[in-house]
Amino acid sequence: MIETFGYQRIKQTSLNFVDAMKIGDKPGIYRKEQGEGESFYGSYHAAHVLDLFGELHNRPAADLDIWAEQFQRRQTEQGYFSGNTANGSRIRTLDELEPIWHYTRGNIWALRMLDRKPERELSFLEPLLDADRLYRWVKHYDWRNSWAAGNQVLAAATALFALRDWFGASEVDSLMEKAMFPALEELQDSKTGYWGTQYGADLPNGLFGTIHVIPIYFALGWPLRHLERSIDSTLACQLPDGSFWPGGSDCPDFDGAYQLANLASLTDYRREDVEKACRRYLAHALQHESPDGVGWLLHRKDSQPSDWVPRPHWIWKEGETTATAELRDEDPNRTHIMLGSWFYPLSIALVSHLLGDTGYEGPYHFNSHSLHVCNVFNEPLEQNQ
Repeated sequence: MIETFGYQRIKQTSLNFVDAMKIGDKPGIYRKEQGEGESFYGSYHAAHVLDLFGELHNRPAADLDIWAEQFQRRQTEQGYFSGNTANGSRIRTLDELEPIWHYTRGNIWALRMLDRKPERELSFLEPLLDADRLYRWVKHYDWRNSWAAGNQVLAAATALFALRDWFGASEVDSLMEKAMFPALEELQDSKTGYWGTQYGADLPNGLFGTIHVIPIYFALGWPLRHLERSIDSTLACQLPDGSFWPGGSDCPDFDGAYQLANLASLTDYRREDVEKACRRYLAHALQHESPDGVGWLLHRKDSQPSDWVPRPHWIWKEGETTATAELRDEDPNRTHIMLGSWFYPLSIALVSHLLGDTGYEGPYHFNSHSLHVCNVFNEPLEQNQ
């Protein structure tokens, strides 16, 4: 696909921020935002930004080896990943894995972008290799908070796919079909098409949970039900300015765009409304483009702090069985983070892929090894590798 002028601008804005967050000469060392030091999330998200634009594997293999080493050294003896060296030899039970799923997921996705693998097998997954236990584990979450529950399940799917691909666990696909698929099917709300809304999750929370579930369906080719209701729900979640969170926010905005672009690839239901919603979203996303051409803003550039609603970051603390909401992003002195320079161009790529006439089309790389980039319309993984 040819590079439009819009694609070139989006690419340069995003790469400019990656360059601005680089620390030192050692490959792969980045900060997440201005004024901070070295950050796991800076380095992990930078790899995704570069991969989205086909720039990551233009770098020397030796540089990618060095970049990958920072993720590899975070792996514990049991195979999960931790930024705390005290966890190096800690063996966790299934119940004790809650605080490490999200961090482990990020390290795995980063290694998959770099086409490298960890040294140790993922033995912490052993309890979930039993179909009955995996089924019950998916169902044990409080799906009234679909957002937090979906995050955990997506992380487990990420680790199981890695076990399959890195260490030859060929039984994973059958296990997922026997255990995770029926559990998730039972948790989907036929009235909204979302996960968790029948238990009390509101529509936005259901949306944010659902986009952590449907990439698993796309990765395994499972049929996705209740498409029409899911489109109705997603259109209902969009705000008048095109965003999916007051003042705009990288995660919710990406989630809405992801849902629209993928559902519209599966059904023509309310096609005109979906395309209008995608155009509104594109106009909104461009309001996050930094005026200096360096990265993407946390909040719309035409908004004021009074317009913002801090969004929760769901944290699973040690020893607790439910997620805790930490409210962030309301500080007007924080303007850009690395995640925005991944999610805003990625969401623009998604809606421009669907619409085809926006001027932002281009050769974006949708890499299914990272499930946030796994779409129903991706090429087979064998062709992406």
